[in-house]
Amino acid sequence: MKQNDGCPMIVSQLWRYPVASIGGYETGRLDFNESGVFGDRSSFLIDLTTGETAAPEKSARWRQALQLSAASRDGSVFVNGSHWTFALDDERLDDALSEHFGFRCGVRSSGASVVAHDGEIEVRSRYEIAPLHIVFAEEMHALQSALPDTTIDARRFRPNVVIEGGSLENIAVGSRFAIGDRSMTITEKTKRCGMTMIAQDGLTEDAEILRTIVRQRSRCFGVYAAVSGDGAIAVGAELTPS
Repeated sequence: MKQNDGCPMIVSQLWRYPVASIGGYETGRLDFNESGVFGDRSSFLIDLTTGETAAPEKSARWRQALQLSAASRDGSVFVNGSHWTFALDDERLDDALSEHFGFRCGVRSSGASVVAHDGEIEVRSRYEIAPLHIVFAEEMHALQSALPDTTIDARRFRPNVVIEGGSLENIAVGSRFAIGDRSMTITEKTKRCGMTMIAQDGLTEDAEILRTIVRQRSRCFGVYAAVSGDGAIAVGAELTPS
């Protein structure tokens, strides 16, 4: 993987999403291992009656998930709504979420059991979570140029890492790079779904975002990467060819 002369590739944003399907928070550092970012998408929004895991990109009844966010303070995770904030282990959170969505739901950690009407169900992700999800600022700038009346924001794409600089022409599946002493390999391009267009705090619903990505980029925007072992990424770190 090459870099543009005089244009290094720099980590400009880092994001963690403690609860899958709802918003996350920006941070200055992410710790990771080969399985992924610590504390990222380790809990799930669940229908407590059916055991269904939230799918905002597929079902309209879950779209209000994007109006929520989860953040970590002092080692505890808090879920924030429009007029409330509860710690993830607060017994009142289920009631707040149920009122927000209009049906019984709550947040449960991966591997937990939910007693639904069809019996006991183990909470698990609906999809295989990649170790690291990267979006490039160049991609967002190009999409913004194609959609000048739309607000293009990293939150629409839910990356762990946003990279400024470099050239997408030199990024390909199989490319290897390092941040500090840790090696990373791009494993696949990120195929986009309806999450990109759902309204969230400060961002209106806009189907043209997904349509444009489909037309211009064959539905791909960003990449997934595997990592070589335990490590950390900090804002301002430079990516170097490996």
